[in-house]
Order: sequence, then C-alpha cells, then structure tokens
Amino acid sequence: MATRRRTSAVKSTTVKKSPRTVVTKKTTVTPKSVNKVTLIEEVKVVETPVKVKPEVNLISRDLYLQDVKNRWQIHQFETQQLWEDIVKGYNYVSPYVTKSIEYVTSAYRKEFGTKTSS
Repeated sequence: MATRRRTSAVKSTTVKKSPRTVVTKKTTVTPKSVNKVTLIEEVKVVETPVKVKPEVNLISRDLYLQDVKNRWQIHQFETQQLWEDIVKGYNYVSPYVTKSIEYVTSAYRKEFGTKTSS
C-alpha cells in the first residue's frame, strides 16, 4: 500500500517577532526585533517563438483536377505492373510446387499405401 506524501508550501515572507519585555532584578531590558529574510532564487525567463503562418500558393481548380487525373493514371499503371509481376512469379514457382506435391503424394502412398487384405 502506497503511503501518501504530505508537503507544506514554503512561503518567502519576512517574519517579525514581537518585542518582549524581560524583567530582571531591578532593570528592564527590551530586545530588538529580529527580522528573518528568506532569499528567493532568480526566475528564469523562457521566450516562446512566435508562430508565423507560411505563405502558400494555391492552385486553381482546373490544375487540381488535372493533378488528380494524372495521379490516377500513375496508380493504374503501377497496379498493372504489379499484377504482371505477380503473374510472372506464379508462373515461375508453379512447376516447383507441382513437383513437390507429386513427390509428397508418392512418398506418402509408398509408405502408407492401401494394404490388400488376404
């Protein structure tokens, strides 16, 4: 179980004691007031930079539409190239996969083939 910490605020004020009168045998002595001064550390000033809005050159609607069309054409071209690469990869790997399936099937049949009952 965690314990709760209690902190007290530190005040930097001047504390003055009230003068007391001390009576001795026949003389009266009044002590001088004592001031306690607490030193305050120097405050550091941090300046925050002022944010300036950048100037932006906006393009017209026609240029924006043309840009969208160009990007779509680029997307279509790259998608076609990706599909061609996938087909080439499939055609390259297909014979090896077929050979390995045939090998595993024949090895399984050889080891665990159907037994004839006599």
